[in-house]
Amino acid sequence: MPIYDDVVFRLSQLGYVVQESDEPDSAVIYSIDRAAEKIRANINRADIPEGLHYAWVDMAAGLFLLEKKTTGQLDEKFDFSSPAKKITEGDVTVEFTGASDGASTPESRFDKLLDSLMNPPAYLFARFRRFVW
Repeated sequence: MPIYDDVVFRLSQLGYVVQESDEPDSAVIYSIDRAAEKIRANINRADIPEGLHYAWVDMAAGLFLLEKKTTGQLDEKFDFSSPAKKITEGDVTVEFTGASDGASTPESRFDKLLDSLMNPPAYLFARFRRFVW
């Protein structure tokens, strides 16, 4: 199944190694099917054109990681904790910026990544969309 292999590879690029409990008949396949359904609904076609293959892979990977994150199964794989805001040792003080300073946290950057994976730009779908009369 080429789409499955591509999604597993994309997940490894994003830092998640698919576990035996994830393989093939469970969460990865479910995410692939959900992404396919979203694409089909968006373009109003029964098939998924070859030109949307990578959008499909990214959407499936994003949906998979979102499910893992919301169920708390990513905590041991990704560190979303923020570093200490201020450290003082004698005369030396080190201060890190945080969300309160306008900088984003690791978790908010990860959420933005997931959002970009799950919601590709509309122009990708426009080329393949069929109208309903």
